[in-house]
Parts: sequence; C-alpha cells; structure tokens
Amino acid sequence: MDLRIRNLTLPTPAATTIMFSSTATTALAAAMSSGTATTIPPTTEATATTTTTTTSTFFTYSIPGMDIAPGPFIFTYVSEFLSLITPEELPLDSIRDVLHKNVSFVDFTMNAIKIESGFIALMSIFAILALVPLIATCAWCCGRRSTEDELDLIRNASVHIRDESLEENLRCRKSAGLVTLWIVFILLTLSDFSIFYANSRLAAGISTTPEMVKSAVHDVEVFLKDTHLQIKHKLDNGFHVSVERVVKDLEDVDVLLGEPIQAEISAHTGLELAYDSLTTLSLANAELIYRVLMLQETVGRALKLSQEAAARMEELQIQLSVLQRQCTYRDRPLCDTLRIRSFEENGVVDALKTLQEDQSIFRMRYLGEIEFGATVKNLTSEVGVSRSIFSNFPQQVKHDTAYERNYTLEQLASIRHRTTANAQMLTSTINALLQRLQGMWPALEPGYNELKAWANTYWSIGWIAALVIVWVMLFMLMSYCCFLCESNVKSGVVFLVAVLIICFGSICLTFYGVFSLAVGGNTEVFLCRSLNTNNYDMLGKLFDKPGYVYAEEPQTGIIGELLRPAGVNRSVVNVSLGTALRGCEQNQASYNVFQLDAFVNTTKIADLKQFPKVSTAIDAITVSERTLLSLTQSIQHILENMLQTSAFNLTTYRNSVGAPTPEKDLATFIDQMQRVALQIQDVATSSRMTTLGSRSKRLQAAILQPLENLQNEILYHLTALELQRDPWAKQVNQTLNHLKSIQGYLENKAGEICHNLTRVYTERLKTYLTSSRATMESQLGDTTTKCRPFYDTFDASRIFLCRNLVDFVNGLSFFIFLTLLLWAIGTPVGLNLITIETRLNAMQRAQARSKGKRRQRSDRSDRSEEREHRSESRGRQKQRTTSSAKRDQQRERSTSSTARARPQLRRTATEETLDIADEESTPSRPSQHQQQQQQQQQRRQESEQRELERGRDRERDQRSRERELSRAREMATINTPVRNRQQFTRTGTDEFDMDESETYGTGAHMDAEAVAAARRTPPRGAPPPPPPPAAGLNRFSSNERSVRWHQEEEDFVFEDADSPNPNIH
Repeated sequence: MDLRIRNLTLPTPAATTIMFSSTATTALAAAMSSGTATTIPPTTEATATTTTTTTSTFFTYSIPGMDIAPGPFIFTYVSEFLSLITPEELPLDSIRDVLHKNVSFVDFTMNAIKIESGFIALMSIFAILALVPLIATCAWCCGRRSTEDELDLIRNASVHIRDESLEENLRCRKSAGLVTLWIVFILLTLSDFSIFYANSRLAAGISTTPEMVKSAVHDVEVFLKDTHLQIKHKLDNGFHVSVERVVKDLEDVDVLLGEPIQAEISAHTGLELAYDSLTTLSLANAELIYRVLMLQETVGRALKLSQEAAARMEELQIQLSVLQRQCTYRDRPLCDTLRIRSFEENGVVDALKTLQEDQSIFRMRYLGEIEFGATVKNLTSEVGVSRSIFSNFPQQVKHDTAYERNYTLEQLASIRHRTTANAQMLTSTINALLQRLQGMWPALEPGYNELKAWANTYWSIGWIAALVIVWVMLFMLMSYCCFLCESNVKSGVVFLVAVLIICFGSICLTFYGVFSLAVGGNTEVFLCRSLNTNNYDMLGKLFDKPGYVYAEEPQTGIIGELLRPAGVNRSVVNVSLGTALRGCEQNQASYNVFQLDAFVNTTKIADLKQFPKVSTAIDAITVSERTLLSLTQSIQHILENMLQTSAFNLTTYRNSVGAPTPEKDLATFIDQMQRVALQIQDVATSSRMTTLGSRSKRLQAAILQPLENLQNEILYHLTALELQRDPWAKQVNQTLNHLKSIQGYLENKAGEICHNLTRVYTERLKTYLTSSRATMESQLGDTTTKCRPFYDTFDASRIFLCRNLVDFVNGLSFFIFLTLLLWAIGTPVGLNLITIETRLNAMQRAQARSKGKRRQRSDRSDRSEEREHRSESRGRQKQRTTSSAKRDQQRERSTSSTARARPQLRRTATEETLDIADEESTPSRPSQHQQQQQQQQQRRQESEQRELERGRDRERDQRSRERELSRAREMATINTPVRNRQQFTRTGTDEFDMDESETYGTGAHMDAEAVAAARRTPPRGAPPPPPPPAAGLNRFSSNERSVRWHQEEEDFVFEDADSPNPNIH
C-alpha cells in the first residue's frame, strides 16, 4: 500500500514552486543581447554551491550560498553622497555614441564634466588639503627661534618669568594641543583601518567576480528551466493537480482532521489548562513530600538529642542535690532555693514521639500515589500518559483511518491519466535563450583579465598608502613616548620626521584619492544610480524604448525581442524591463509577468468528470471518540485520595512542640545559681557552685540549645506544611471539579464534534475534484512559476557591483580625504606644540636657577638659627639648676624644729636629682636646726602621701566594684536565651566531661575570675590597708638610679630603676 501511495504522489503546487529562490542578475539582459546561440548544460558550479530549496524542488540556485550582502553603511552613505552632488540627468545620447564608436571618449568626458561640478569641487578640496601640511611646515621653519634665542628672550624679560599666568597659559595650550593630537591619532587609526578593510574587500570582490558571473548565469538558466518545467507540468497533468491535493490531504489527515477535533475539545473544555494545573499540583506534591521528609528527619534528630538531654539533666539534678547537702548551716537556705525542672515535667519527649509515630503524616510521604489492584499509579505519570494520549490524538486518527484512506487512493489511481497540452512554442523559445547564456562568461573573460590586472595595481597602491599612514602614526606615537620620558628634544625631532612624511605623503595620497573619486564616483552616477531607481526609468530608456544601448531603436523592448519565437517576424509579448522587474520584485507569477499565455492554449484541455467510487471511498472515513472518554478517570481517583490523605490536624502538634523548653529553665537556673554563689559566704561551697554552673552552661550550649533549635525547626516545618497544605488542598479541589466537568462534556459532545469535523474534511476532498479546471488555470496564473528568482538574481548582481565593489572604491576616496583633513589639522598643532615645549623648557631652566639661589640663602639662615637655639638651651638649664637649689634652702629654713621623726617617704626622680645637685653644690655639714627643718618637711610629706594613698584606695575600690558589676552584666547577657543565637564555640575536646576540669570553655574562666575579684574587693566600710614599704623613696635605703641621655638638651636625667612609671623624655 505504501508503494501505491509513493507511485501516486506528484509534486504539489507548493513544492513545484521554487521556494526561497535567490538572486537575480543583469547578466540575463547581457546574455539576451549577445548573439551566440548554443545550449549549455548545468555547470559544475551548480553542483558545488549551497542550495536553499524545499522537498521536490526541481532545481537549485547558486547565489544564495555566496552570502552576498551590502558592505558597511558608511561606504553606502559615501556613494549616496556622490550621487547626490550630481542631480542632473546623464547625457544618454552620448552613451549611444560611445557604445557604438560614434564619438571619442574625450568628447564624452567633456560633456560629462558639465554635470559633474560636485566632483570638480571635491578634487579642488583634495588639492588644497594636500598643500596645507607643506605650507604649515615651511611657515614654522621660517618663524621658529632656536633654544639659545629663547633663553636670551626669557632672560631679558624677567617680569614675565615671575608671572605664573604665562606658564599656565603655555601649559593650557600644551594640554589642548596634546588632546587635539590624540583625537587626530585616534581618527587616523580608524581611517587607516578602514583603508585596509576597504582595499581588502575590494580585492576580494574582484577575485570573486568570475564565480559571481557564473553563478548568475547558472541561476538564470535554472529560472528558465524551472519556469518551463512547471508550466509544462501543469499543462501535462491538468486534473492531477486536484488529485494530488486530495492525496496530500489524505496524507495530512492528522493535521486536517485530528488537530481540529483536538483544538475544538481543548477550546470547550480547557483541558490544556487542567493539564497545566495538574503539573503544578505534581510540583506542589513534591514540595509537600519534601517538607514531610524534612519534618520527620528533624523530629528523629530532636528525639535522639532530647533523650540524651534528659539523662544529662537527671545527672545535673543529682549533682545539685549533693551540693545542697554539702552547704553549711548558714548557707543552707540559699542552697535550697535552687531547683531544676526535669524533662518529664516539660513533656518534650512525649510530644516528639507522638509526632514521629503519627501515621497520617507518614502517609503524606506517598502523596499522589494510589493502588489499583496490584499496580500503583502516580499522579505525575498518569497526567503524563493522559496528556500524551490527548496530544497524540491526531496521530491516532491517522492510524485509525489508514484503511479508508488507502482505499480512496486506489480509486484515485483508477482515474489517473494524462491530459494533452500545447507547449512546443514555449519549449523552443526557452532553449534558444539557454543557448545564448552559454557564451556569456567566454565573452566577458577578456575584459575581466584586464580588470584584474588594473585591480592588482590599485590594490598595491592602496596598501602603500595605508602603510604610509601607519608610519606617520608610529612616529607620532614614538614622539609621544619620548615626551613622556621628558626627552623633549628627541620628541620634537621624531615628530618633525612625521611631519616630513606627511608633507610628502599628502601629495601622493591626493593623486590616489582623486583617481579613486573619478572611478568610483562616475561608476556610481552612470551605472549604480540607474540600477537603484525605484521605477527603473533609466534602465527602460537604455534597454527598452528608445533603447540607447542598441544601434537602432527596438520594436517592443529587450524582453519582447528575446522571447520572440524563431521564424516569427514580430514579438508575441510586449513587456518592458521595468515592469518585469517590479512584478518579479512583488513575487508575481512568471506566467502573468512575461505574458506566457501567448505560448499555450488552455482551452484544449478537456474537463474531467466525477467518478462515484471515489466519492463513496471518501465518505467511509470516520473518527471514533472512545479514546477521549478515558482521559481523566484515573486522575480523578488520585485527586480524591490526595484530599483524604491530607485531612489531618497540625495545630495540636504545633501547640505541644511549642511548649516552654528545658533550655529556658536551665538558663533561669544558671542565672539563679550565679546570684546565689555571690551571696554564699563559704568559699568551698561557692567554688562547687561555680563548677556546677560551668557544667550547666556546657550542657546548655552543647545539648539544650541545639535541642531548642531543632524544636524551632520542627515548628517551622509544621507551620510551613500547614501553610502549604491549605492552598494546595483548595487547588486540588478546584482541579478535581474541573476534571469532572471535562469528563461530562466529553461524554455528551465528543461524538458530535468528531462526526461534524469528519464531514467537513470529506467535503473538502470532494471540492478539490469538482474544481480541477479552475484550479489548473489559477495555478498557472497565480500560485506557480513565481519569478522572484529573476529579481533576486538581478538584485544580487546589483548589490555585488555597487555595494561590494563601487562602494569600497568610494570608501577609499572618502578615507583618503579624511586622512588629508586630519593631517592638515594635526600638522600645525604639532608644530605649535614643539614651540610651546621649547618655551616651557627655557622657563623651567630659569626658574630652577633662581630657586637654587634662594635655597642656598635659606640654608645659611637655618644653620645660624640652630646655633643660637643651642646656646639659649644651655643657659636655661644652668638657670633652672640654680633656682631649684635656692627653693630647697628657703623650704628648710621655714620648717619647725619641734616635729617628731617620721618614716621616710617615697621620692620622685626629680627630687633625687635635685638632692644630687645639692650634694654637689653645698657642703655636707648639716646643723641641728637644719635637721629639724628636714624632719618637719618629711612629716608634712608623709601626711600628704597618706592622703594620696587613701584617695588611690578609694578609686581602686570604686573601679573594682564597677568591674564586678560590668562582668556580672556580661555574664547575664551571655546566659540570656536567644531564639536565633548561635551556639557557643568551645575550646577543648568534643566529649562532654562533667568532672572538675575547667578547660572545657571560656565561660568557666570568666565566672571564676568574677568570684575571685569579688572576694578580693573589701567592703565599703573597711579601714584602708597599711601603706606599702617606702622602697625607693629614701635615697639612703635605695641608691639605684637609671641614667638617660636627653638628646635635645645634651644633659643627664636620673630616675629610679624600680620606679613603675619612669618619666620618658
């Protein structure tokens, strides 16, 4: 049966049309005007090129594989500008004279100059720009001063040297010049890159010209052959066009019958929306299952940790009871106030066990699954199966109607016969055109060889011009590098070399640019502008009437002459070239555009009658709705089971798990123990209580706080599960109701929809057979043999010539003009920059000499001031020693002689230094009166020292109390339970040791230090401690001193070696 279908299938109208056909060429017109006549087979280039066709296309095109596209937009803008400055119409009469050797090329050039005033103006600008660098260089060389002259000028004009505005003005001009040169450098770089690019693209375009011409000729051959074959095919097959439509529709029964039924049911039931909702439910099920798994895993970890915490809490209670029994009689009431709640009182373990063993939550792990007999059906899989059945319904329709469709094909084969056609005149005309196309490339090859030789020379000159610009930029960059290295003389020399290259290169580039402008501009004006006009009026004047490319005016134009049959004295068609191009651009049929109805006679094609067996076979095609009735049944059962499984209460578990935790009780106990420990008088009991508090903190940090975190995590999972379950259950209920309504609609309306759309499909097949003749005529005139490939070939050739060749020639002339303009701007700026730098260097030398003289005078004044300062410091030192000795003598004379002896006080290093001075300056023979004065002075100093010591003790008591209070607040802050606080980081082993070791963490050390500081602090009403021994105060008891050298005053300073805070000079 498949073999019969394959033998019956003919190329469809869409297939016989050359789809995605490509480019068109003016080579057709040139081929048509040539006189050679030989038939050429498809060239080898045709088989090697990239093709863009559809199935059953008879021929392939070559130009689409060449990827011909316009160049960069800037080159196109240059060509449009050149065309804009020549608005007048071309001298078409002179073109006929030039083509047929009636006038010389010089006379034609003189006539063309009359309308090319814009080109002459551009050439004049080229010449002016070429002379600007040379003139600027000559003027600079004649007007510049030497370095010695510049120095003499500045030396004689001292007022201007001191004026900073002159230097700022020069530096501002220098910065502006540097910025200008950088801008010129960047634009030169872009211009040079563009010259390299345009020159390379032009050379590449000329090298691909043979391939382009051969591909264009090949595509024209393909267009002619394909047009002839398609028209002949329509005429030869006649009725079989309609037959093939029937065959195509029978093969596409899934698209034409299955898909409409599917779309109708989907539009009325919203089945696709239900599938999307079920897919969302599957994802929600996965989230709920994941939440349940996380809840159970967290509950397991919390239960395990709570059991360990219960054992540790029990052990802590035992230790507390032992501590309470060991308390002294005086501290027993305080010890009895300590109490710890056990885990049984909190009920945490029971709540966790109940939550872990709940079967309702356990069944949520298998949400979306249901057992049907021995099989387990999943919601995701069932939705996928149902969706696959519904999406593959068109293929199911195709499979169910295979027998009826094959029977219809057998009946169509019985009436298949060929019709007569008259296409002999068209065949002979197209063969004549193919013979002319064979000699196209041999006729153009000599001219291409000359073009290639000219292009090689032009390419070499372009490379030389670009390299000259590169050398100029290199010298500019080298000059800037020397300038950065502060080698201004070398920078100027290098830049002067660049200027000399610019002066020479600008003259050469001007000739190159003017030549490029003449070639590219005239080609754009005379050829490309004619090809790019919208109405193709210029082409009509050249190739139609009056036909300036011909020696004599033709009768009907180039198309009528080329399509004239052999042996006929007049043209059978009258189509202008502009009309044909516009029609093909709109993708009209070649049959209408080229008036090919003059070559065929459709009236001789006989009309075909209907055959009843074919109609009966078509009416036998039917579609059943049984597949659609089983789409949602199993899914409804799964959704109902999901609603039943998820109906349990989570609020009870949240209330039981959210009860107060043992961690809070333990934190309260630790805080209470710290307060009691501060009040207990017995040191041993207080130490044991501190140890117990440290163990409690370790238990809190290691077990209870993680347990509280797990409890919070359980509450989070329960809350999240409850928040996700309620919207999910609502969505499940809505989806279930939607599926029930869909099932009801399918049971009532699915059969009617299948019957009605099947009738529409069969009537469509019958309509094809009843309109065969009209279909054949409309196919010839409207939907077949499109002539867009002819225009595409013409357009590709136009783009290749104007946008890929001429545009790059015009681009070269534009960037040469831009380079000359930049050189004309940059040369005076650079020369001015050299002059500015010379003046700045001279000014800096003069300023450096003046600054050196001022620096020498400043150094001399600094040295004299330093000597005066040293002499004054020595005088002040001697005066200070003498005045201190006099003050001691007056103090000794004013003291009382009846005072009793006091112990010696601590003396400062300054006093001992003064004593040393007294011992060296006064005799060692004290009298009785002097001894009494000294004793009185010592007693007075002792009383002052005692008052000072009492003040220091009071300040020390106050600071110790403040430290105790701040430490207690810090410990309270640390022990305060915070819900999201991180666990303590402990330093030690991972084992939870409950012995007397204090190396577990840092909290124990902090408590021990707080208690020890509290014990060391005396009460507020306690008497002050006795004064410490006066070690180091009596010069007779301790004579150890330290000596330090004072660098500024160049003198000795004596200090006590045992002094806690020696004076630092």
